[in-house]
Amino acid sequence: MKKSTRNNVKTKPCKKISTFDAQKKQKGWLLEVVSDQDKFTKHLRGQVYMTVINPGVFLDYHMHAGADYFVTCIRGKVREIIYKSRREKAEVVMGDGDFKTVFLPKYHPHAIQNIGKEPAYILVYRHPAWSPKIKEQFDIPRSKITTVAAWSEIRSFIRKFNEK
Repeated sequence: MKKSTRNNVKTKPCKKISTFDAQKKQKGWLLEVVSDQDKFTKHLRGQVYMTVINPGVFLDYHMHAGADYFVTCIRGKVREIIYKSRREKAEVVMGDGDFKTVFLPKYHPHAIQNIGKEPAYILVYRHPAWSPKIKEQFDIPRSKITTVAAWSEIRSFIRKFNEK
């Protein structure tokens, strides 16, 4: 990572990463702002990044077994869908001036959809920071999120993750 220092002010370039769906269609992009993994940030535990979701895009259900998330839509309009169990879910609409932060605890499948007409800018804090060495995300197809089989797979994934 290239860092620059001028007059005791430190900067680092932010990582911009294009994001794609399962069919390899671009759905937006992600910009890592700071992370306790970047050897730049001090006094922060976790990671902060901004992700941009194109209009109409539904980011499919997935569950994190190793991290909690805090999500805020700062521009545009999105619907966050969070499952607590196969039959219990919450939906939160945010953005377009209705600023709120949604807590997504680990083990809870969730999805997000841009329901606006413009790209949605989402600010995310996760703890702990993402690491490619830790395989803690489990993807669930939208068509299967309420099935008994999917929830059995979710529980199995969590159990195996926690045994490591």
